[in-house]
Formats: sequence, C-alpha cells, structure tokens
Amino acid sequence: MRRDDDFEPKVGRIRDRGGNAASKVRSFASEVAAAARKAGLGSMDLGPRRSVRSFGRGRSIPRSQGQRQVVVKGRVIRHRGQRFRAAGLGAHLYYLRRGGAGRDGRAGEAFDRDGVADHDSFAKRAEPDRHHFRFIVSPEDAAQLTDLRATTRDLVAQMEKDLGTRLDWIAVDHWNTDNPHVHLLVRGVADDGRDLVIDRDYMAHGLRERAKQLVTQELGPRSALEIAAAADREVEAERWTGLDRRLRDRIEPSSGHVDLRPSGRNDTEERRRLIGRAQVLQRYGLAEEVSSGRWRVAKDLEARLREIALRGDIIKTLHQAQGGIDRDPASMVIEGETLEAPVTGRVADRGLHDELNGQAYVIVDGVDGRLHHFRFRDLAASGDTPVGGLVEVRSTVDADGVSSLSLLHRSDLSITAQVSAKGATWLDRQLVVAEPTALAQHGFGAEVHDALDRRRDYLGSAGLGETRDGKFQPARKLIAKLRDYELDQVKAKLAASGKAVVTGGEGDQVSGLYARRLDLASGRFAMIDDGLGFQLVPWTRSLESRLGQEVSGTITNSGVDWSFGKKRGLGL
Repeated sequence: MRRDDDFEPKVGRIRDRGGNAASKVRSFASEVAAAARKAGLGSMDLGPRRSVRSFGRGRSIPRSQGQRQVVVKGRVIRHRGQRFRAAGLGAHLYYLRRGGAGRDGRAGEAFDRDGVADHDSFAKRAEPDRHHFRFIVSPEDAAQLTDLRATTRDLVAQMEKDLGTRLDWIAVDHWNTDNPHVHLLVRGVADDGRDLVIDRDYMAHGLRERAKQLVTQELGPRSALEIAAAADREVEAERWTGLDRRLRDRIEPSSGHVDLRPSGRNDTEERRRLIGRAQVLQRYGLAEEVSSGRWRVAKDLEARLREIALRGDIIKTLHQAQGGIDRDPASMVIEGETLEAPVTGRVADRGLHDELNGQAYVIVDGVDGRLHHFRFRDLAASGDTPVGGLVEVRSTVDADGVSSLSLLHRSDLSITAQVSAKGATWLDRQLVVAEPTALAQHGFGAEVHDALDRRRDYLGSAGLGETRDGKFQPARKLIAKLRDYELDQVKAKLAASGKAVVTGGEGDQVSGLYARRLDLASGRFAMIDDGLGFQLVPWTRSLESRLGQEVSGTITNSGVDWSFGKKRGLGL
C-alpha cells in the first residue's frame, strides 16, 4: 500500500494539457476512496449518474467523492415576468464590490477572462436578457490555491466546453469571510443569441464536480489525515453535515431509531463520529438516546439544523455591527415578518442576508436600547439611508393580508451631525412634536437623550428657543425657519453657478428635468431644471427611477403631486 509521502511534490498550478483533466482526476479517485474508507467515511460512489428529469446543456458530468471539497451554489435570476421582480443586477454588482470584501481589506474588484472587468458594461449588456445565472464557488482550501482568479477562469473555460457555448461572465472574489470564495455571474444568453438553459443536474452537481477536479488537480487529493480531520470537525458543527445525512440514512423504517451499537464490522471511527454527533444533537434537543446505543433523531432534523446555522450567521453579523461595544446578548433581537411596534434607530449595517438569492438585511441600533436584525426581500427594499443615518421600520399588511416589513427613511445625518446642523433635523422634530419617540436610558436611546440636550443648547444660543422653568420652549414655526434657512443657503450656492432660482407655492405647477437629489439636514430634495432655472422641491421615492427624465406635478402643502412625462437624457 502506498504511503502518503511516496511521491515528489511539484510546485505550481497544473494546467489542462489536452482536455483529459477528468480522466487524470479519476485515476487517483480510487486512492482517495480507499483513504476515505480507512478514515471511517464509508464507501464512495465513483460512477456517473444521470438526472431522471433533466434538460438543457451540461448533463453528463462524472461525479466522484473524496476529492478536494468545493461548495458551489447556483441560482437562475429572471429579469421579468409576473412571478419575478426585476433582478437588480447593477445593485447586486455594486454590493459585491463593497469596501473590505476584497483581499487585504480592499474593495471587491470585478474580473473576467481578460482581467479587470467593467461591471457597468456587463450590467448594461445583460439588461435585455431573460435571465442570468448567479454562482458562489467556495473551495475548502481556497487560501492554498496559487491564484483563485485563475482557477475561476479555468472553471469557466471548462463550463464552456461542457455547455458547448462561449459565456459572457463576470466575477468578484471575496476574502472577508472564514473561507475565500468567488461570486460568478453569467449572462443567460448563448453565443448564438438564444436563451442559455443549463441542466438542473449540472447546476446542482456537475459544476461542483468540475470545480473539485480543478482544485484537486492543483493541490492533489486529500490525505487520509485531512479526510479524517474534516469528518471530525463535523461532529461539533452547528449546521447540517454529512454525519447528519448518514444518521438519517441509518434510520430503521420499523422502529424509527438509529442503531449505533457495535456491529462487529470495521466501522469503529465511523460509529465514534456518529455517536459524538448524536450527543451534540441531543444538546440541541434534536436527538434522544432511547436505549443503550439506539437513538431517535428529529424528523425535521435538516430544516432545524439549517435554521440553527442561519441564526448563528445572524448573531455573528450582529456582533460585528456592535462596533466594539460590549452588549448584553439579550439586547440583540432577530426580528420576523411582523412587529408589535415600530422600531426607530440608526443604521448600524446593511448587506445581503443571502448573497445568492439577493435577500437583504439591515441592522438598526434602536432608540429602545436594542440592536435589531431585519430581513428584506432585496437591497432595494432595504433603502439607501447611509450607515449612521436614521430609519423607522414598521409592519405593513397588503391587500391579501400578508405581513411584511417596510423601512422608512428619517435622516441622512447621524445624531452627532444633527446637533449643530443648520437645517430642520429629526432631533428638532422630536423637540416640537406632541408625543416624541420613547427613548431608553441605555444604548442608542441614551445617546439620543444626550444629543437632544446639546441640540437645545445650540438652538438657545441661536435665538431659536429658550428654557423656562426647566422646560425648553422652541421658537414658533421652528421647523419652517430652519428648513427655509438651509434651503436659502443651498439655493445661493447653486445660483452662484449661473442657474436662476425659480420659486413656487402651493397650487403652482412644477415641471422640468429631474437633475439630481440633494440630501440635506431638512430632508431630501429634488432639483428640477426647466432650462431657464431650477426649483428645489421635496423628493419622493417615486422619483428614484426618473433621474434625467422630464417630470411635472402640482405643489401641495405636503410636497408635490407628481405626473411623469417622456424621457429626455441629461445633456441632450
């Protein structure tokens, strides 16, 4: 029998020298399977399988186990149709390139077959497509690879051979997690212009096998020690594992129990791990030893373990959002689809809860002193309030009675910036409203208490309020005075560039090109340019997709009642 050190290692990446990579990998597959059996992992199926219900490109990919492990997740994202929302590909790419996601803490960078890629150009090319594909490729030993990007390019080249078409793709490598991984996006169009349809079996298994072959080709097969160590790590894992799958497969149909008593076979290591795993599941309330060596596991074991893993990821995200502040774990709240009362606070973090499906999360440091984790259907629903800005999250119910969360923007400014701001801030509105938002005496609530005290001092020194009998009395029409002052300052700066200022009142018409949004202390305002001058009017979300287009509406006491006309590009 060969020893682990009976070969001379060759340094560097092993390239495809003639399209026979799969056969080379399979030549040592039996060795790996033998090592796996020795480690107590059971038999390995090295033969190819076919999907019973399969269609599309890339069906016949041999599968084998025991190679270097790679997790590949894939999803088809449709761009239109009654059952699907707009894909938001541009927003997704923008998020993938966020600061800190790249190597050494740098921003993520898009790449393709030729080098650094133009993400905007890719998103524009994909606009008319029916769909696109999203993959996450995560080699277990990614940090050991010479060049993760080169491996990605090799993988796409192999995909093109399997699918029989050249692919239009872009990727971003992330290094800000426990294991480096790659986000790969592929347009849903083949090189002949037809829709690209990839077989479900290839999406679920074939691409993973190709990735495993490439990684194994470079790093060599896992040794018996590596295979055993990986299996040992699964014993304590807070997620669904291969050990759980084998426990489930060993359930006796007659009794519903798993028999882990000694069988006389050479399965000591396998049984030891399964018993250890069953004991861990028992701590979670997911397994019970009904008699010596016989266990009952929860029927919904997989679903509950995946829920535990999800909760663990959320708790980790909450800890990261604390910013070094030591909090009581009881003050961290994972919110569901409904809320008993609205939550107001500052945005502590925002991102993708599920990077494949595009579901988003927002962490809100609430004025109630608690840190809240909210989930939204996509990044668009999570708003664009900057980190540090203020939001309110409340429950809404649609016409069908389905509850969901709605995030409302309250201020672009942090509480600290609002203390000395020249406009009408959220703090000012708290000072004049009949029933201000309830504040906790700890956490962010205490910070708001302090900011309100300092804002009162600031307003008093500016002649916009005074303290009588220990109670602050704001000046009459405080909000209007502060807002008008800030808008006058902004208009003066804009007028200095040569633009004339157009004013209007309630009932007047406003029309022109929606040129830009201004984020001020007093709120968000839209700059409307009619070619002769400009107006500043309250911004609403309905304008979000109208940048560079002609708009018109009527000024009301609460804003503008908009109607939208034809497009006209900026500068045309």
